[in-house]
Amino acid sequence: MGQETNEKRAGAVVVEAVRRVFHDGLTRGKSAFVPHLDAWAEPTVSDLRARFVDRPDESSDTFLVKLRRQLDGAPDETIVLAAELLYVNMAPLRPEQIGVAKKREILAEILSWASRDVTVPADLVPALEGFINGGQGFLNYRWAQFQILVLLAQRLAGLARPEREALLGDPWAFRDECLAVQRSVGHKKGRAQIHILQYLLFPETFLPIASATHKQDILQAFAEDVAEPSGDVDRDLLTLRRVLETQAGERVNFYSEPWVGRWRRGRIEHAQRGWLVRGYNVDGHNFIPAWLREGYCSLSWREMPRIPADAGKPEIQHTVAAAMPEASVQLRGQAVYQLHVFLTLMQPGDLVVTVSPEEVHVGRVEGPAFHDDSDGSDNARRRPVRWATADRPLPRAELPEAVQAQLTRPPTVYDISSVAAELAERAGLEDVVDEPLLEADVTKSLELPPITEELARQLLMPLAWLRETAQQLQEQRQLIFHGPPGTGKTYLARALAKHLAGPDRVELVQFHPSYTYEDFFEGFRPVKADNGMVAFEVLPGPLKLLAERARKDPANPHILIIDEINRANMAKVFGELYFLLEYRDEPVTTQYSPLEPFYLPGNVFVIGTMNSADRSIALIDAAMRRRFAFRRLSPDKPPIDRLLDHWLRARDLPDTPARLLDALNARLGDADRAIGPSYLMKTSATRPEGLDLIWRTQILPLLEDQLYGTGVDVAEEYGLAALRDSLGTEGTTTVDLGRPSTEEA
Repeated sequence: MGQETNEKRAGAVVVEAVRRVFHDGLTRGKSAFVPHLDAWAEPTVSDLRARFVDRPDESSDTFLVKLRRQLDGAPDETIVLAAELLYVNMAPLRPEQIGVAKKREILAEILSWASRDVTVPADLVPALEGFINGGQGFLNYRWAQFQILVLLAQRLAGLARPEREALLGDPWAFRDECLAVQRSVGHKKGRAQIHILQYLLFPETFLPIASATHKQDILQAFAEDVAEPSGDVDRDLLTLRRVLETQAGERVNFYSEPWVGRWRRGRIEHAQRGWLVRGYNVDGHNFIPAWLREGYCSLSWREMPRIPADAGKPEIQHTVAAAMPEASVQLRGQAVYQLHVFLTLMQPGDLVVTVSPEEVHVGRVEGPAFHDDSDGSDNARRRPVRWATADRPLPRAELPEAVQAQLTRPPTVYDISSVAAELAERAGLEDVVDEPLLEADVTKSLELPPITEELARQLLMPLAWLRETAQQLQEQRQLIFHGPPGTGKTYLARALAKHLAGPDRVELVQFHPSYTYEDFFEGFRPVKADNGMVAFEVLPGPLKLLAERARKDPANPHILIIDEINRANMAKVFGELYFLLEYRDEPVTTQYSPLEPFYLPGNVFVIGTMNSADRSIALIDAAMRRRFAFRRLSPDKPPIDRLLDHWLRARDLPDTPARLLDALNARLGDADRAIGPSYLMKTSATRPEGLDLIWRTQILPLLEDQLYGTGVDVAEEYGLAALRDSLGTEGTTTVDLGRPSTEEA
């Protein structure tokens, strides 16, 4: 009860805030963030439409990266309007979907593009706590929701004020205007935004439900409580809510008991999935025309006798073994898997896809498997399907690359849940797509959190350099920090990963000369059996475990840090995984699990660290170099060259360690042998005895190892006494280095 009360309060806060930003913005034309700015005036809204809607960015970059390009050179009014529309979009969502910190980061990023300092007003910040679960579609289709908001704002801003105010005061007229905008864009990917916006502006008329499917399910479950249904979902839900509230004597929340159990029990209990079933060129036959005409799909295996629908795997294995005695173990395993999928795993409500060389068809499974051999045994094992594309097939060549990659896999039937939501959208079946398929959708680019000034201050590194690094990681998915010892490669990798993915989605492994593929990905490991004997089982390594977690959490990035990546034989450790680093979401057959193709989810990122003193980057093979972006951390170049200065100054400590380190590296004259500032980023290094200890026990031994056999007297040449002599008396005094410039800070 307490949670419901809190959600009710949170909902009221969001309703008030969104009304202030959206409703008042349109009625007054002024910004809620900058009260005197004409952010909602018709010219400003039209400018945003021209930049975002009329000039779409079709690249694979994230929403924010593309929006920045589209708003390049825009006036402050347009930038602030974009931020306020995204506030309307994100504020209602619970922190489980988008955390408050991330919402603020996104808004701050956009507002930073303006020429003036703009922040979200303090009294609008509490609404960012949110209260509603918008579903995965809200995360996947932000561009579509933003498009709806921009077009709706332009449509209303272009009306005469009396007409605009009348629309903003009439819930049903406002809804009709929203639906007209949706029809104008030709898709329904922004429909969740419409559902939520309707509620936020008219909470007494509409329900806080983002999913059209949920609305239909609720009405179906409570059909007997609506005496005279109108056929209008929203009007019938309003009638239903009033009836139930009269009966219960309290406010109805369809996501709480006793109401939620009643409508969710009637839903499909299994997680909806997407399947590809091949019907073209099956032993020379093209079954697709018959499938589309008669409403079914089928699976061949002509040598197999009839197997009952819903047969268990052991029964199918026995039948296959009897029917294919001469076949290899792998071939029999493939037959068992595909028959089990078609007869048992595939369920009513699942999506089914079939392809020809030019066309793709999408439908929905309508019932259990059945046997009909009237057209021969090749076409006898069937599933009833309602095909949505019988009269309008999808052109195969126009599908996204990630979708096309899934359609080329060889098996006759297999799981394509990772692209099923995109195909359903294109086929007009978006209203029947459940959350699991939206969550599994790999065709939508994942948006990494923006790099903040706070992170730059924490790392004492330039904000622009960090943002460029994050963008490289976003685009390449694999990144290596390389440089000499002490340049903070591992510290930076961990801090960046934690910021981008959160501490619970970061895994760190360290390579070494004996590290193998079996350690990294998968291999046989000794385990103690129940009888006390030792047996060997195939166990997953850190990469496979991280990939599994990432696959179940597609809305968030997961980052693998590989420390000292060049100390192992990388070609041996990665093996066939090299392919997956470049071609995400395309399966490969792995060494220890040949019957379970593995793919690396698109939300897995890799950050490696490489000590250039151990092995030059030039020695890394070309295949690895092509798959990674490389960022050098060098003591004599940004962002590391002033790092020790900044660290000392931030703590009001003497600059002696920085001057000595600069003198040492200048004397070494070798970028790969240079010593990084991390050795001296300790308060003990500012005391004579502490500095001497670090120099004698850490820096000189490292140089002795690097210069072994050269005949150089390391202590004589690079000891503190020699360096102090070269600096003169200034080497032991504090020097005012001044404040860093904007570019350096």
